[in-house]
Amino acid sequence: MEPLDTMSRSLPLLLVTPHGGCEVPDELAGYEDVDRSDIFFESDAGANRIFGIDYTSEPPVFTAISKLFVDPDREYSQLHPVTADGVIKLKTSMNRNVFKRNCYPDEIAISNILNRYYFPFHESVRGAVNRKRIKFVIECHTHAAVGPPNSEDAGMPRPLVVTGYAAKVPAGPGKNSVPEMAADLAALIGRLMLKEGDTVAERFSVVHGRQGGCIMNLYGSAAPVFYLSVSRALFLNDRYFSLNDLNIDRDRLDRLGGIIRSGLEKFCSRFT
Repeated sequence: MEPLDTMSRSLPLLLVTPHGGCEVPDELAGYEDVDRSDIFFESDAGANRIFGIDYTSEPPVFTAISKLFVDPDREYSQLHPVTADGVIKLKTSMNRNVFKRNCYPDEIAISNILNRYYFPFHESVRGAVNRKRIKFVIECHTHAAVGPPNSEDAGMPRPLVVTGYAAKVPAGPGKNSVPEMAADLAALIGRLMLKEGDTVAERFSVVHGRQGGCIMNLYGSAAPVFYLSVSRALFLNDRYFSLNDLNIDRDRLDRLGGIIRSGLEKFCSRFT
């Protein structure tokens, strides 16, 4: 197959980044019991910039709002008191209260927030999928270098690149095996990242039969949806990150974004 010419056509992908935002919705400002640092470290830091470059046949979909207040990867009906980790969180991953006492939004406020932030996000994804200019959806994340206390891999070092796929998805173009494609995606990008950082874990890995969240479940029946996450160890370090002002070197994020683009180009050349 001839190499993909990205100068003449864009990649047939939709990049969706649900957790890169750090803003508090206007409607909830002053009711939160978390500070700027809490919100930053709960986010997929750097993800909006790394994955936000427009080189795909559909514009990337992302949000500026923190997932603590609106999580697009949860069903809109998942709310307190049914769950503390729903579309509007009650607790952070470190078990801190998201809202001040008696300040969790009521039904009217929740409806307004969902209509302003949550449903437009999904309308953008749904519209892109329905236009059928894409072959794949890539759900984009960044992950902590070490598993946090509440995770299944608590305290364990993580790979530089992790991919996954929904357990039940249609075959890729040419009836390619989705597990094979996810493994290739991890390897292609993982190998390109080898000079950018290190880990005592394996450099890249694929999570087979990943259950996924709302995004995979909603759109995985229409097109193969792949999970792609890169380690924050690549940029949340003394060289590229200032803890005082929570600032990440933009050139570093752009470099990593360029590497991921190269990996996605190779991926599309192989499977489209």
